[in-house]
Amino acid sequence: MADHDFPVIDLSPFFTTPGAGDDLGAAKRRQEVIRRIRGACTSAGIFLIVNHIMERTFGYFQKTAALIETLLNDALGLPPDLLHQYNSNRQSDRMIAYRYFKANHVETKKIMMIGSYPHKDPNLFTLLLQDDVGGLEFLRNDQWIPVTLLPHSLVVNVGDVLQVLSNNEFKSVTHRVVSPNEKDRYSCAFGCQIGRDKWVEPLPELTSLIKAAPKFKGFRHGEFLQLLVASYKPTLDPNDTFTLMDVVANHYALPTSKDLPDTTHQIEI
Repeated sequence: MADHDFPVIDLSPFFTTPGAGDDLGAAKRRQEVIRRIRGACTSAGIFLIVNHIMERTFGYFQKTAALIETLLNDALGLPPDLLHQYNSNRQSDRMIAYRYFKANHVETKKIMMIGSYPHKDPNLFTLLLQDDVGGLEFLRNDQWIPVTLLPHSLVVNVGDVLQVLSNNEFKSVTHRVVSPNEKDRYSCAFGCQIGRDKWVEPLPELTSLIKAAPKFKGFRHGEFLQLLVASYKPTLDPNDTFTLMDVVANHYALPTSKDLPDTTHQIEI
């Protein structure tokens, strides 16, 4: 099939508000889209769609993440836009949709089923849009706390990279998802990421400002991720918390970092 013959279907008639007196025209445009989709499905079985909302949705997440990044920057007392300058390349950002299936009656009798095992995120931070099912929990003082369900809100959780950049001022959060009992759980996560070649270390501007020694050695983010993969040991215990920060604490924490947890018993390389 030549490129110009490949079905390309414009969905904009379904995402734009008709102008005054144009209801009939809008209806005709939508019917034309439906006709073209039918044609593509009965002939090629494959087609492209343009002017959908996914790119727009990703852009909204990026815009919100940029604001959160600025607020985190100011909360640390850093020079204006320092975090943005550190991570100005947004090519590594990603958006993922999740579906957690409800636990069946056999599973719920055997064990509390875990949709996502305890972990921390290997990024600056994550924005999470969740439905009304619930199940997201975070760890505080060795207790699992359900995250509040507030309609139209986004969950913001600090990642491991931000904990290092902030010299342990900001804490990466351990979290998990408990499988729902009544119905499936849906969520959409946007990760404010950094590239694999990015150098990660406590920001000198911050350590100088707060007059504190760096608590971590610097490292390449890609090296960081490889070390995690090499160290990973699957477990059936839903309470095990193998995370990137465990790797950092073992391999990158400086001897003066007395306030970091001792996790050497959790990881063997």
